[in-house]
Amino acid sequence: MGIISPSDDDACRPLAAYSNRFRSISGTARTRVLASIHSFIAGRTRADGAFLARCLSFLFALLFANFAAAAPSVLVLLTEADGAYAEFAEALKNERGARGGFSLAVATRTALSPGDLAAHDLVVAVGAGALRVLANAADVPTPVLSVLVPQSAYESITAGGAGRRWSAIHIDQPYSRQLLLIRSALPDARRVGVLVNAEHPERIQTLRAALPGSSLELVTGVFQAESSIFPALSRVLDQADVFLALPDPQAHNAGMVRNLLLTSFRARVPVVGFSAAYARAGAVMSLYSTPEQIARQTADLIGEWLDRHVWPEARYPRHFTVSVNSHVARSLGLRIEDEDALRDRLVRQERLP
Repeated sequence: MGIISPSDDDACRPLAAYSNRFRSISGTARTRVLASIHSFIAGRTRADGAFLARCLSFLFALLFANFAAAAPSVLVLLTEADGAYAEFAEALKNERGARGGFSLAVATRTALSPGDLAAHDLVVAVGAGALRVLANAADVPTPVLSVLVPQSAYESITAGGAGRRWSAIHIDQPYSRQLLLIRSALPDARRVGVLVNAEHPERIQTLRAALPGSSLELVTGVFQAESSIFPALSRVLDQADVFLALPDPQAHNAGMVRNLLLTSFRARVPVVGFSAAYARAGAVMSLYSTPEQIARQTADLIGEWLDRHVWPEARYPRHFTVSVNSHVARSLGLRIEDEDALRDRLVRQERLP
């Protein structure tokens, strides 16, 4: 049953038809529907007061009865249906349930059809695979927010997408935050070693820009292929007091991480990683954001979009976690504060609420 039923006044039949179809229309189309109704009413004569009263009653019923249905629709496009992607989707569902304001649909990239995007007001691309599907599409007019993707991958995948409404919450932490962690947890460290892929030399400049005032020096090793990673690592470890692992699919894949951690441990150089798994595997500590924390910030940005209908600029995670491997720390003769104390100190230094 529609919100109103046709009466003996045939003039109201078109409005009843609008009502019955209203629930199935995407959020962006509802404004056009209401504009059409307004034009229809305006075309009636002023003398027909009874008709106008019925139409106004209809409009109020339409707006209030369909308030939930009119909420903007957000499509969460997953690279895969499990792991961190599924954790993010579930966390965003919980955020939506607590806040309201938008409806949520979840799909994997393999199940996406070209017409799916038109039914939604926003798309959240979860992981590089989902982002790549959208970037390769001929036309994506729907605003896209990238999450769980490193900054370098986001910039590479979306290159040439000028004019599209893209933004991101990068998965990597800002260099300033990583250096603050090193200074807080390892106050005696002075030389920070890093490995940088030759394809991304800009990382060196960005890291150096975060150093002033930190009393830290940068020791860099550049590699071009997997065969050159460990020679470069050895040179870095010879000079570094601490090694900062930067996300890179070549240097930090599953096969490389174990050897990198063993080599660093034998050299008595603590490693700072970028995931919980890194700390469990042997890094002395890790700085990262969980899928739940990224989902919380995603809900914040969706709220901003609902207010302004424009994404803010791409940014780093606001919420973060510190993990400490106390066993590795003791083995290296290091005394490191507990995880909560380190995180609280970083929050205070960054002046984040």
